[in-house]
Amino acid sequence: MNSYLNFYFPSIEKGGLEKNVFSLINSLAEKKYNINFFTYEDNTNTKEFGKKFYFHKNINVITARFIPGINSRYIKYFFCFLKLLITLIYKKGIIVSFQGNVLPIIAAKIMCRKIIIRCNTAPSKYVDSSFKKNFFKFFYSFANIILVTTKDFKKEIKKYFNLNSIVHRQSLDIDNIKKKSKIKNKFVFFKNFNGLKIINIGRLTYQKDQITLLKAFAKLIKFRKAKLLLLGSGDDEIHLKYFIQKERLNKFVRIIPYASNPFRYIALSDIKVLSSRFEGSPNILLETACLKKLIISTNCKVGPSETLQSGKGGILFKVGDYNQLFLILKNINLKSNINKNKIKKSYAYVIKNYQKDISKTFIRKIRKLL
Repeated sequence: MNSYLNFYFPSIEKGGLEKNVFSLINSLAEKKYNINFFTYEDNTNTKEFGKKFYFHKNINVITARFIPGINSRYIKYFFCFLKLLITLIYKKGIIVSFQGNVLPIIAAKIMCRKIIIRCNTAPSKYVDSSFKKNFFKFFYSFANIILVTTKDFKKEIKKYFNLNSIVHRQSLDIDNIKKKSKIKNKFVFFKNFNGLKIINIGRLTYQKDQITLLKAFAKLIKFRKAKLLLLGSGDDEIHLKYFIQKERLNKFVRIIPYASNPFRYIALSDIKVLSSRFEGSPNILLETACLKKLIISTNCKVGPSETLQSGKGGILFKVGDYNQLFLILKNINLKSNINKNKIKKSYAYVIKNYQKDISKTFIRKIRKLL
């Protein structure tokens, strides 16, 4: 293939979206596709970055590193945009845009290039006015293909923008997840504990809403033995630690930074709780289902309900309703046939719908553009 696939991914965090993007581009590079990866991040060659992600040697990484001392992400966005334009002058290729960024869409129009938009946040989250609705509809209408990760997501794109989209699910290396879950773990917080072991994995942010989980947990320990592990870091960490201290939960709650192998911790737990206000298609639910653990999740508009088959493969509760979550945790019986069946159904769902290598399906869905 002589032309390039130009992936525009401005901001790299330690999340499920990043994990899937890197899985996709590395797999494409292994198949000899020419890949340019544009990001405004200037830390892609650091040891810390390397612990979480890696680039295949055939991927050309283009960053905003040439402007040292400038910390404004908007300026870095702009310079990354300029680099994309310059690259498109000399090299043919398709643009693949992530995170709802309009700059690569503008670049595609200026340079008369085809563009694929990969939507990862539900429109119901960011379209809160007629202006935003018309703004994103205008730019998204230029896309040759819009990719989404779930059927619910597809419905929202149609509802808000009256545009068609194609479902392209994220990758899931089920065998590797199982293998990593069996690696010996020296974590002693759950060791020899015969109460309810609850885990939450994700960035400690407004979106993930761990405060709702903590409020439910503060009520729960008055009625049954339980421990809670929050695996992650983020802007809300200080706020969450203050709540833990105020409610005297220190003996029952631990916060540890995100680990490269979270599956070892899931294996030690009984229940995974997703407390998010909104989601796309959360990796952690799929990964937890692989390990046959019971999942409790908010019924936010896109993602969890489809993954958990409207409650057949897990338990759903209203966003922000810590009282409802408390009652679920208080009355949960892990040995009941109902919950055992939920675990079986969530496991069967991921086995049926997800695969390790999504590069083949990606190329198949965009082949007409190549």
